[in-house]
Amino acid sequence: MGLVGLVWVKANVGIPGNELADHFAKLASVEGEGMDVPYPYSFLKFTLKKKLLEDWQIYYGAYETASGNRIIGFVPRVDAKTLIKSKYLIYFLTGHGPFPCYLSRFKILSSPLCECGSLGDPDHYLFDCLMTREHHLKKPSREAKSLWLKNVTSTAANHEKLANCFKVSRAICDHLSRV
Repeated sequence: MGLVGLVWVKANVGIPGNELADHFAKLASVEGEGMDVPYPYSFLKFTLKKKLLEDWQIYYGAYETASGNRIIGFVPRVDAKTLIKSKYLIYFLTGHGPFPCYLSRFKILSSPLCECGSLGDPDHYLFDCLMTREHHLKKPSREAKSLWLKNVTSTAANHEKLANCFKVSRAICDHLSRV
C-alpha cells in the first residue's frame, strides 16, 4: 500500500507569509502524528483526480470570454486526454496567434483585415482565404465541432494542413507589418 508523508523543504527564506508556512510544515513533519489512510493508494489517486476534473470543469464552464466561448464550442468538457500540445491547435482554438484580427488588438498591425479584405481570424485562413486554399480544411457545423477537432488531432495530414495554413498567415502578417 502506498503511504503519504510530509517532508519539510526550506525554500521561502525572506518571505514572511511563506516562512510561517515553512515553520508549520517543519513542525508537522517533525512532531506531527502519523496518519493511517484506510484506502489503497489507487483509490486516493482516482478520487483526487476525479475531484480535480470536477473542479476544473466548473472553472472552465464559468470562463466567459470570446476565446473561452470559442474553445468550449470545440472542447465542451475538460478531460486529461484532451490536453492540447500543438501550438497550431492553440492558435486556432483561442484565436491568439499570427492573425491580423488578434495582432491589431495590440497595435502590432494597424488593421484586423487580411490582405484580401476579409477579417483575418483563424477561421478565415483555415476555411476561406484564397491565399491559404491549398491548406483548407472542411468547416465543421456547430454540432460537429468536437468531432472535427478529434479528426484534426488524430490525422497527421489534417494537422499538417492546419500548421501550414498558419505558417502562411504568419507570412501574411509579416508582410502587413512592413506595409
